[in-house]
Amino acid sequence: MIDIEEYHPDDYKLRDIKAAKKEADEIVEIILKPTREITLKAREEISRKTVRNFRDHINKGFLEYRKSVTEATGFAVTEWTGQGSILVDALDREFLDLLGGFGLYSYGIRHPKIVAAVKAQLDRSPQYSQEMLDPLRAQLAKVLALLTPGKIQYGFFGNSGTEAVEGAMKLAKLYTGRKGFISMLKGFHGKTLGALSLMGKRSYRQPLLPLLDGVRQAPFGDLVALEHELASARAVGDDIAAVVIEPIQGEAGAIVPPDDFLPGVRALCDHYDILMIADEVQTGFGRTGELFGVDHWNVQPDIMCFGKALGGGVVPMSAFMSTPEIWKCMEPNPFIHTTTTGGNPLACASALAAISVLLEEDLTGQAKKKGAYVLEKLGDLQQRYPGILAHKRGLGLLLGMEFHTDGIGYKVASGLFSRGVITAGTLTNAKNIRFEPALNVPWTILDECLNRIEDVFKSIELPKGKPNEYLYTGQLLHVDLTNKKIHSTTIPQTLRKKYIGGWGMAVKYITDLVDPKVDPLSADNAFVVMTGPLCGTLVPTSSRTCLVSKSPKTGTIFESNIGGSFGPELKFAGYDGIVVTGKSDTPVYLKIVNSKVTLEDASPVMGKGIFQTENWLKKQVDYEAKTLAIGPAGENLIEFACVGSESYRHMGRGGAGAIFGSKNLKAIVVRGTGGVQVNEIGSFYEKVVEHTSNNLLTDENLWAYKHGTAMLVDVTNEMGIHPTRNFSKGVSNGRQKLNSEAIDDIKIGDRSCASCPLGCGKFTSLNGTQIEGPEYETLCLGGANCEIDDLESVMKFNRLCDDYGLDTMSTGNIIGLAMDITESGLHDYGVRFGDKEHYLELIEEIATRSTQRGRDMAMGAQKLGEKNGAADKAAHSKNLEMPAYDPRGNYGMALGYATSERGACHLRSFTLFEDQPFNVKEMTRAVINNQNTNAVKWSMGLCDFWGTVNTTIMADFMTKGLGKKVSAQDLEKAGERIWNLARLFNQKAGFSAKDDVLSDKLLNKALENGPYEGKKIDQAALTQMKSLLYHLRGWDTDGQPSEEKLEELDLL
Repeated sequence: MIDIEEYHPDDYKLRDIKAAKKEADEIVEIILKPTREITLKAREEISRKTVRNFRDHINKGFLEYRKSVTEATGFAVTEWTGQGSILVDALDREFLDLLGGFGLYSYGIRHPKIVAAVKAQLDRSPQYSQEMLDPLRAQLAKVLALLTPGKIQYGFFGNSGTEAVEGAMKLAKLYTGRKGFISMLKGFHGKTLGALSLMGKRSYRQPLLPLLDGVRQAPFGDLVALEHELASARAVGDDIAAVVIEPIQGEAGAIVPPDDFLPGVRALCDHYDILMIADEVQTGFGRTGELFGVDHWNVQPDIMCFGKALGGGVVPMSAFMSTPEIWKCMEPNPFIHTTTTGGNPLACASALAAISVLLEEDLTGQAKKKGAYVLEKLGDLQQRYPGILAHKRGLGLLLGMEFHTDGIGYKVASGLFSRGVITAGTLTNAKNIRFEPALNVPWTILDECLNRIEDVFKSIELPKGKPNEYLYTGQLLHVDLTNKKIHSTTIPQTLRKKYIGGWGMAVKYITDLVDPKVDPLSADNAFVVMTGPLCGTLVPTSSRTCLVSKSPKTGTIFESNIGGSFGPELKFAGYDGIVVTGKSDTPVYLKIVNSKVTLEDASPVMGKGIFQTENWLKKQVDYEAKTLAIGPAGENLIEFACVGSESYRHMGRGGAGAIFGSKNLKAIVVRGTGGVQVNEIGSFYEKVVEHTSNNLLTDENLWAYKHGTAMLVDVTNEMGIHPTRNFSKGVSNGRQKLNSEAIDDIKIGDRSCASCPLGCGKFTSLNGTQIEGPEYETLCLGGANCEIDDLESVMKFNRLCDDYGLDTMSTGNIIGLAMDITESGLHDYGVRFGDKEHYLELIEEIATRSTQRGRDMAMGAQKLGEKNGAADKAAHSKNLEMPAYDPRGNYGMALGYATSERGACHLRSFTLFEDQPFNVKEMTRAVINNQNTNAVKWSMGLCDFWGTVNTTIMADFMTKGLGKKVSAQDLEKAGERIWNLARLFNQKAGFSAKDDVLSDKLLNKALENGPYEGKKIDQAALTQMKSLLYHLRGWDTDGQPSEEKLEELDLL
């Protein structure tokens, strides 16, 4: 298998005829070579190219899908060959085929008789002339007429099932002169526009609306509802041409209707004088244990559609057929519906041979016996694993398993794949897995598949908590490092309502557990890791996980969060969060594998970087495990040390890594095999699709998908607020070497967090340096702020900081300050602006405190400036180094930095794109609104890059997920409550209005270039804004929340 995350350069250079010839010749040479003569090395290269070509020329989304079904291993299997019910990939790995190509391989893979017929016809005539009569097409039509029920006699051949459905719709309209159709909810008929109009699932229809007029849907199996639709249509003059129906709904999960349904549909169609179209694309040719699905109920349709198995699994083939009475409307103009390739000689030869095999081997009978056997065995599994398998159903070998949650369904599908069994979830119901093996699948393979299914069931641990715990697991893990004690408690419903989850819930637990005056690096401090309620669901961008504690950097309460997959994995293990207290007497890591939680020896990775630590942990626990880990910076208690995850994702601001280090905790590793429950997956998923399509995937947010955060390099330079040369300038002369175009030139791939379609992470490769990133903050603070415009050097800076576990924002600030101090003659730190070689040396020195200058810089910008008489050169607030948006160009940013609970932070309020950046009243109101809304957003666990999400959308998700009403107002009140609670902690820690300030660098030094050249922050305006913010928040003049406000927010 080939790792999707391997760094493949994009070798596509627009039109190149010679390159096209070379590529074609190379693959043709391989095609012509006998399989046994193709070396493993050659097949490995084919696999690599396949991944690259899918990424660059087919659809990147397929690679993300492959990752999801391979249990997030990052592997893509390249199909190579197969026989019967066994598929073989390009690297010789065998897979048992329970999927059968979604019904394509009813006769098995490469059935000898069918392949021989096609080869023989290929030697005779591969295509027809379009003018002469083709004997195979005529013969196939006759054979099908002899097989089909009722008066079906005439047919038309195409290439795919959706073509057959389109043709059937066209025939029905032509014969009846009417335009309307009735299809079934959750039905699936294809994805071309006409067939899609019949689709019974919103997620595929909605992005392409409007579709065909006059299409109605009724619930499958409900005759009363169907008659209501027919009567209603007639009453309002909507003429219905036909009812289109699958005898058994395949994509919905092998849904078998009540026995009276199909006969009842036939009767209703007769009564209302409309046609009945049976879509047998998936159910035809023995699949269900009868020759056709309608044969189970002795129903005779007016039109039938075939596909998939019709071509014998060798050549694509489909057909729609009808009676002489209906077909005669095609006779006056036989060219009213034509195709160039449909019903070609190769396809007809394949179909005729397939029908011969079907009847000769009694595949219909085999399907009936084997299907009954599998259903019986699934029933046994259901009794043994009732918390996993909710329902089993189907007829013949069109079978479905339904699980209690969509999360369990994904785990089963991916678990089977990892055990060498090919199957899939359905397209219309996330909780279902469908089986469609070959009808001649050997009994031994069926038994082996059933054994592997049970093995997967055994590996799945159900979520902790009560069965009706929706969105939340309800469990909080408590880890006492001092006494080596571990237990879990239930999170009260009242706290969930008042503090939501994520940041809010973590702030609540920290304020209850920790004395605000505690030494942040003492054993008496605690930290909380917390997920949001939507984490682990299908809601996009919902995987962010936060850590809250008292900061060693600022002395305030602080929060830092990451995306990726750690949060969902923690939820799948059965926990919403983790509380860690005390200090271990030896280096340890916390190991969580579902309900089994232990403290393990971490001494083998002490002193190691985050990258090596993560790899070691996966080897110790599970390749699928997710980790939080620190590097040398955390072990050495650097106040701006990070906690890393998945190599390039970091809890960066506030010193979370130092807190881990102070507790002798090297890492947390988690492996979970459960799921997250929602009240009703159908309506919940509809909201997911609605808000993803209509709100997330819009121009306001798609910058993240197209370019990632690097696009902000040009934006902030144009605004004149791009910190350059230690926050002296607002425009960088070297910006074009570090902007999004420069990143695009070296980009080799994208990466998304769990449940996110944006893929904002950009893998880059330059002269052997490969990383994810750099992100905007690093490009600016590790680049322009140090006057480093060499992209490769900034990439190396990024990689080193990530591995050692240093916050790139603080590190870039501090090194820029050291350069300024050196050039000002205050102290020679051996590094100057633009010195790309020496600035990289500093990272190890800082992280390890191995040199005097490294120890100096490890103090942070404020203390480094004070030590060298350069306090007026340090850019910070509350001792936290500034983000990469100079507040001298936007007073809202200045106020947001000053009043943030964790010091200089752009994620609490981002007013960069407000219309009046220096309007005191407008900026103050914007900051308050941003702070409250973001408190909700981070508590929900959503990403900052869903910039257009609002509390109404969030409330929609909560209401559908929990099964009870949550309003936007409820969430907004919670956001204000959370903000005030954090303020109370800081007040008790000794902070007041005097600390809501910016450093002298920003107040007294003017920008030296750009649109705001000469601009300083008006201190009177900032004071006025602070006073107004306090007033509007219901705080006193010292920034203390009033008793009335605390009572209003239920904080007394």
